[in-house]
This record gives sequence, C-alpha cells and structure tokens, in this order.
Amino acid sequence: MEKIILKILVFFFLCFSSLEANESIYTVKDNQIYFQNDGKVLELRDKAKNLAFQNAFKILTKKILEPTELRKLDAIGEIDISSLIKDFKIVEEKITDINYSSNISVNFNSQMILDLFDNHNIESKVLVSEEYLVFPVLKKFNTLYLWENDNYWYDFLQNEYDELGLLKLFFPKKNHINKLKISPNQIIQGEIEFVNSFLELYKKKKAIIIFLEENFDLSSNKIKSSVNAKLFSDNKFYNIKFFKEDSYKESSELSNAKLIAKTIINELQEWWKNQIDIIDFESDEEFVFFLKLKANNLKKNIHIENKINKILGSKGFYLHELNNKYITYKILTRYSINQLNLSLDGDDIRLIESETKDHYFIQDLN
Repeated sequence: MEKIILKILVFFFLCFSSLEANESIYTVKDNQIYFQNDGKVLELRDKAKNLAFQNAFKILTKKILEPTELRKLDAIGEIDISSLIKDFKIVEEKITDINYSSNISVNFNSQMILDLFDNHNIESKVLVSEEYLVFPVLKKFNTLYLWENDNYWYDFLQNEYDELGLLKLFFPKKNHINKLKISPNQIIQGEIEFVNSFLELYKKKKAIIIFLEENFDLSSNKIKSSVNAKLFSDNKFYNIKFFKEDSYKESSELSNAKLIAKTIINELQEWWKNQIDIIDFESDEEFVFFLKLKANNLKKNIHIENKINKILGSKGFYLHELNNKYITYKILTRYSINQLNLSLDGDDIRLIESETKDHYFIQDLN
C-alpha cells in the first residue's frame, strides 16, 4: 500500500510540473507596431500594446484554424483579447520626434484559447509535427548548390520559416562536413542510403527536399523558376503538392527566390495541416478511449503523458486507474488515433489497440 501511495505522489508531482500544452505555437514574435509621435508616449505605448494583441490574435488563429472555423470566430463578435494573454514583452521600442515604433512579443494562455474555441464549437488544429530535416537544393543555370554559402535559396527558406508554427523544420548548417556527407546530386537522384545516413547523423527520421530551379529564358528575357518538393520517409520518396500541383512555377525579370520562399513555406504549413486531416471524423462527438501502460517504467510513462498533454492540453487527459502493475488514463478528444500517432511519431511513440479489451490502447513496443 505504501508503494502505491509513493507512486501516486511521484506521479502527480511529475505530471503537474509539465501539464501545459505545447506553448511555442501560442507565442507570436516580431509584432512590429508603428505610429506617428504626437508627444503622448504613454498613450502611444498603450495603443501599441492593444494593436499588438489584436495582430497577434489574428496571426495565432490563422495558424491553427481553417478558414471555415475562422468565420465561426468572426461571428462571435467582440472578444476581450487581453484576457487570453498570459504575458507580453516589449522587445524593442524606438521613439523619435516624428515616429514611435515597438516590437512586442505576445504569449497567449493556451488553455483559455482552447476553452474559447470549445465554447463556440470551433475546431482548432494544434498537432505539432515532428522535426523534418530540410534539404534546400538550388539549381541555378545548371549549377547545383546545397551547403555552399552561395545557396541563397537555403537562406530565404530559413528566414521565412516560423519556428513557432505547427510544422517543425530543421536546417543543417552550411559547412564542409555536410558537403562530405551528402551532395545535391545524391539527393535529387534519390540515393536512399546517403539520405538515411545523413538523417542518422542528425538523429532525424524524415526529410523534406525543396528543389528550386532557375533558368534564363532567351525568348522572353525572363528568369523561369520552378519549385518541387518531396517527403522522404520510411525509405521512400513522396511528392508534396503545391496548390494541388506537382510543382510551383513562375517567371520574372529578376530572381524572385525570396518571395517564392515565403510562398513555399506557407504551402508546407498547409501541407502539414492536410496531413492531420488525412483521417476524417465520422462525427463531431469526442472520441473516448483508455491508454494502459505498465507501471514499472514511471519515467517512460511520464514522457508519454507529457507528449499527449502537449497535443490535448490539460483537458481531455485524466488519470483513470493506478495500481502496482498498470497506469490507465482516460482520454477524451476529437482527434483520431491515427492523427495522434502522426504527431507522436517523432517521439517514437505509437498507440495500438489492445487485443483484450475494447477502447483500450497500449504503447507499441516494436
């Protein structure tokens, strides 16, 4: 009996020390505000803060809500955005005789945001991806670039990437070591053994190849650009479609790679949302199931509990039963098992249905 009580105390201490949802997606940085300086600095600062809150809320909701759900949010009417904010920080402030400018970082309270959505039947998407290693390959006038300093495609993509978004990307550094490990030709030709070896080097499971080709067209006197992307997973390559096409194309008088990078990063974010939607819900009702884990590895169980809490938040995940052999959780969610597994995949966690009891799931140990 004493052992069980001790386990319960340790369990709750570890659980409640990290029950928060994945906070990174609820933070909005680089929120630039500009006003004319009318001499009333305190009023300007207050106006900047309120405008930053509004802008940050728009950025956040666009990130985690589909257009149809955004329309539901607009129908609510006026929302007290300040009540949804955990904290904010004025990162930079400049005051001249003419202008006032500030950069305000806003951190929303994840649970209050999710409660707002739940209260108005708005479906959010907060499934954060595992980290995909990125190969930004540039072909400019028949010359290939990848880890070279001249690869501006790499720089533009990295600059446009939102590290606080749902899609997590990893950009290996430009250096000679990476040049020796894999070349752009090996990637384009789909040499699986080299890609796998490079992924192992950085302890990643999947990669995204983003290939920009630029050529000068003499007939039109313009640079023609074409971008295609592939996902590498489980020793196979899969096309990633942009705007439902196999590639994104445009032409311009000068290189338009910087603007194209912004478009592609936005499309990749949408691609990840579509991965979440692979399995359609049969109804709007919550899916209820139980997760049963062996109690002899408390540290591993806490790791799994924390990862699922990052997806669901503090709501929907409850301790159901605890004894010497098993810890059982009750889970209420609108996400399917396939969707949960998609987000848990990067942590080597996979839930499979128990063969002995309906609506019970266990961790796949294979």
